[in-house]
Amino acid sequence: MDLRITLQRQQQPSVVLRRIPLCLPPSAFSPRTFPGIDQASTQALIGTLSDNHVRWHIFFNYKGFHNHAAHHILAIWALGAPAPVIEAAYATHCEYQRPAFAAPGPINKQIFNKHLGDERYYAGYLDYFTSELLQKGLKECLEEHNFASEANFGAAFPEMFSALFIHVGYGAEFSSIGVSAEAQTCFQESCSPMWFPRCQLLPLSCDPRLSQIKHMDEETMCTKTLTEHGSIIHDYVNMWKFDISTEDGIADAIEELSWANDLIYGVGGHSTDKPFSPDLFLMHLVTSSIFLPSLLASIDKFSSRRLLLMAYFTSALSYYVARGRPRLDIRSFYMSTENLMHEVPGPKTEPVSGTLPTPTSGLAQTPNAWYPMIQTTIVHLNEHLCKTQRALAHHSSLYGTRKKGWCVPSEGRTVTAAQVAREEEAEDKVGLQELDGTIFVRLAMLTQKRLGWMREGETAGEWDFEGFYWKPEESASV
Repeated sequence: MDLRITLQRQQQPSVVLRRIPLCLPPSAFSPRTFPGIDQASTQALIGTLSDNHVRWHIFFNYKGFHNHAAHHILAIWALGAPAPVIEAAYATHCEYQRPAFAAPGPINKQIFNKHLGDERYYAGYLDYFTSELLQKGLKECLEEHNFASEANFGAAFPEMFSALFIHVGYGAEFSSIGVSAEAQTCFQESCSPMWFPRCQLLPLSCDPRLSQIKHMDEETMCTKTLTEHGSIIHDYVNMWKFDISTEDGIADAIEELSWANDLIYGVGGHSTDKPFSPDLFLMHLVTSSIFLPSLLASIDKFSSRRLLLMAYFTSALSYYVARGRPRLDIRSFYMSTENLMHEVPGPKTEPVSGTLPTPTSGLAQTPNAWYPMIQTTIVHLNEHLCKTQRALAHHSSLYGTRKKGWCVPSEGRTVTAAQVAREEEAEDKVGLQELDGTIFVRLAMLTQKRLGWMREGETAGEWDFEGFYWKPEESASV
């Protein structure tokens, strides 16, 4: 690594990352840290984040694959991981990272747009954004570089915000200037223009025009989706309504997005005759959604908040279609997972007399499935599992009390007869009335089962990449 990079940025991490152990979450709806964080684990976090900030490029290969080290160590620190586990987790990423190197030249306002998309200038953009964030703070930088029309080349959607959403979210949640600066470098091109979504998920999931989505290449699926199915998606764009003028309205919008993404990933990955399919791309819908509260709290303008929510949901909807629009059968999902919530592998304890509710009850062994799941997740080598389980646990803490029938459309709405008909058809096929707050632990258990309970002796599993595309031979056999 060029010595200039080391000398130039060596003194920054302590300043850039200094607030992580001190600040409260930026929003009441942001995730909370789990018990277990302490001075040693926090120092390990700061040390590994600092090393990652200085030593490595934002991409670990030449295909634009993103360095996930910061995501991994921040997630397990927040889950209560001890220092040795944090350091060991970081070491697994160091094995394949690309060293950072000096940019061909510095970046300033005059030439800011000139080298966007050129990864050779990563160090230059990193220094530029670090300086901007230290001077102006995250709120002003987000407005200037992500939501202003100049930053989006005259477009009406936040293209500069579409590349490293999760990385930006970590920076906002943990008040980390270093992580925020890394995210803002934004060297990935936007996968597609984003429409403004006011979309209903369930009617779209039943639309016959999307019943035969053919296989798409991962690198072009976003663009291809909007090219081939954009007009259909646009039909649903105008259906989503939310109130941006109040904090309650924003909270409701965040909740809608959280439920929608979890349904797409979890219920979409479920099948009665096949193992659960945890799709890598749809999993990112779950892990990204927990950053919406922190990011929205970092944005003052209501117009920018609205823009973010619209663009985010459109992106989620596009990925749902791009991965084959998996079927959403909530009734079948609940029937198949009813006995899953307390199935924890590994050695069993021997409850003594007086243990509640009874010593022989399964609940005496595992009264709360989240605790063993978090324990095994912390020491699991997969960097995406900790993010997924943390997101699902957070959603459970916020929305776990929802009872069946809570999300049935309320009476008195101003909707067309055609929209009512679509909703009724979707309810008949999907079973929305079955949905309740236990869905999060069900999804977490399914995910853990596929990725493996490593702490309990199981081999690590993998995420799925196949998608849920139409197969003519399967249709012919039905």
